[in-house]
Amino acid sequence: MYFSSGSLGCLAFIIITIISLYLLKELWWLIVGIALILIVFYWGKQIYLLIKTAKDNQKSNYNPQMGEVFKICPYCNSKVKVTEVCCPNCKHALN
Repeated sequence: MYFSSGSLGCLAFIIITIISLYLLKELWWLIVGIALILIVFYWGKQIYLLIKTAKDNQKSNYNPQMGEVFKICPYCNSKVKVTEVCCPNCKHALN
């Protein structure tokens, strides 16, 4: 029996398609699980970055309470608690 190169490519495509459909039918739960994990990781990273950015903004926009002593950062002119060793806004050391 002789097969031309075009029919071998077609036969291989049909076999690969049948195997893929069988695996898709049998392992659909695995594919859905992997998709859900990827979605959770993507949105988890987005939420983490959002929280981290909000926390950094909160640190840089520090407003001292009434009666609290603060100093001015010589690098960025932001108000910093006296007890801080480095500026939360520009990250320079306060001497």
